Parts: sequence; C-alpha cells; structure tokens
Amino acid sequence: MDWKNDLEEDEYLVIECYRRLDPNTYTDVFNDIYLKRYTTALFKKQWGANLSKFNGVAMVGGVTLNGQQIFSEACADVEKLEQEIRSTYELNPAFMIG
Repeated sequence: MDWKNDLEEDEYLVIECYRRLDPNTYTDVFNDIYLKRYTTALFKKQWGANLSKFNGVAMVGGVTLNGQQIFSEACADVEKLEQEIRSTYELNPAFMIG
C-alpha cells in the first residue's frame, strides 16, 4: 500500500486483529468461567451422543442412562452459552455499517 497516495484526508483504515496469549505467561486464561462452562457443555454433548447409541441399556445397580436426554440438555446449554457470549461481547452488526 502506498500510504502517501492511497489514503486521503478524513478517510479511515479499519484493521481487525487477534492476539494469541501465551498460556505460560498468562495462566489466568484457563481460569475463565465462561471457557469452563462452554467446555463442560461440549463434553456433555459428546458424552450424550456416545451414550445415545446404547440407549436403554441397564447399568450395574439398575441405573439406566438416557443418552438422548443428556444430548438434548447439552445442546440447549451450548446454545444458551453461545447466545450469552454474543449478547455480552459481540458488537452490533449495524454498528459496522457505513
């Protein structure tokens, strides 16, 4: 880019960038409560998907696991957490227009 000729006065340059944090330096990145809740929900979703293959099988002691119910609850949890992160941290798309 030719910085002297490509930009006029009162023009803007918008840059979107991401910074990757070193977990050895910033150890608190793994202590984020949202990350813990989201990871737990994704594990629960996978566990429910795995258990749904064996739906109705009785465990030792007469306990029967309902994999489909676990999977449904996990999907609802994931959707709720994704909606929460969008409403809390995502910018309004209309803000970027213009």
